[in-house]
Amino acid sequence: MNTPKQNRRSNRRGAPAGNTEAAHIYASEPELAIQKQWSEVRRGTFFQLTNGSSLRVLSPGRWNRMPGPDFRNAKLELDGTTLRGDVEVHGKTSDWISHGHGGDPAYDGVILHVVRRDDTSPGNVAFLPESAVLVLPETPEDGEAGPGQPVQPHAACAGFFAKMTQDELETFLADAGADRLRLRADERLRMMIAAGTTKAFLSAAAEQLGVPDNREVFRTLAERLREYQEDELTAHFEALVWGESGLLPDPAADKRLTGDGRALASAWWDEWWPLRKNGGEGLFFKRTCRPLNSPERRLAMLGAAGRTFLPDPCGQLAGILKRGSADLILETIQERLSGGEAFWDAHTSFRSAELKHHAALFGRPRVESLFADVILPVLAAYAKLMRDEELETRVFELFRTLPPLQSNLVVRRMQARCLPDRKNAVKSAAAQQGLIHLYKTLCEAQSSDCGACRLYHSFAPQP
Repeated sequence: MNTPKQNRRSNRRGAPAGNTEAAHIYASEPELAIQKQWSEVRRGTFFQLTNGSSLRVLSPGRWNRMPGPDFRNAKLELDGTTLRGDVEVHGKTSDWISHGHGGDPAYDGVILHVVRRDDTSPGNVAFLPESAVLVLPETPEDGEAGPGQPVQPHAACAGFFAKMTQDELETFLADAGADRLRLRADERLRMMIAAGTTKAFLSAAAEQLGVPDNREVFRTLAERLREYQEDELTAHFEALVWGESGLLPDPAADKRLTGDGRALASAWWDEWWPLRKNGGEGLFFKRTCRPLNSPERRLAMLGAAGRTFLPDPCGQLAGILKRGSADLILETIQERLSGGEAFWDAHTSFRSAELKHHAALFGRPRVESLFADVILPVLAAYAKLMRDEELETRVFELFRTLPPLQSNLVVRRMQARCLPDRKNAVKSAAAQQGLIHLYKTLCEAQSSDCGACRLYHSFAPQP
């Protein structure tokens, strides 16, 4: 995606040796300027492609700042046929080869290749993707592009939200957030029926702690943990988490382990080894995050959650919810989770040096996120399972009183597109969840094509 590009996998279509460079590749033309230009293309704009086909842009897609194609989930109309997929941007067409995208399955969903110059030739055409090519001509703004946040064109619903009072907007978004909570509770309820309340809680915690880069890996890990009996999970949960993750170093073979890291790894290795089932086979963790959010620290959080609340996490947490205000509940959960985490408060892995400035594994923002994204949906499901109307009412009451959580990319994008003139209007976690709900159910589902949005058609003037 953005320069510099670092993917070095060989082209699956047999690109000759030498087409993929070993060093960092910097685009020969300012790709960021082209990306910015593509992000600002107005919906409904027509282009002619290099093969003579007609392209209509229904949505340019979501500008991707992580590894992979530059724009995700675009919606295009090619010669009258609607396509959905990814868009990759380069200075010239042959950059696809030099950047090694042909051998990377992350780029299999590319439906459009946007370039400044088309240098397709008889010598390289066999190694280029079959996706359509659009040559985007230079604009006066090319030299002005900088590394700032992507431009987010206003959505069609921006005018609709602009007419609301603050109370109306907060109520609308909080109601949407409550709807998202109900849907997530239904998912957790299905898991409880299939695997039990304990494993449903652990699966929810694992999935949330894997966000954003390792969600699927953590989900697979949770599936493997469900193979163990509940008494095994209760007695050995942390050791099983580490052993099944594949990130538990072998203390007998790893000479980089020292001191407390070696002692901790040895204790869990000896505990896990007699019980082992998979041992992390086929699990590959991405490390694109800050060290303080390393996969090891996320696994330590999962281990602590199991150690703290097993064998009956739903029963324990339901009891905590009866203890006064949301602030007191969060404080109680944080205190319980933080017990016994001295090593991980001071390290980012088993092998790392001690942090100069210790960082709590469970800071308040992390606890708030777990409460909103894991504990409340799980307890809403548990209340339904147990037919506990009082608990269900309490869950939704607390949900609506939570202060805003740390903002994420989806919330910021929705605020920029849908609430451009009301930057401080989202004042609760429920409203943030409402924005995420609108994005997931409307924007993402329609590739941000406002013309196909159900909400837009509900308030747009009818002909």
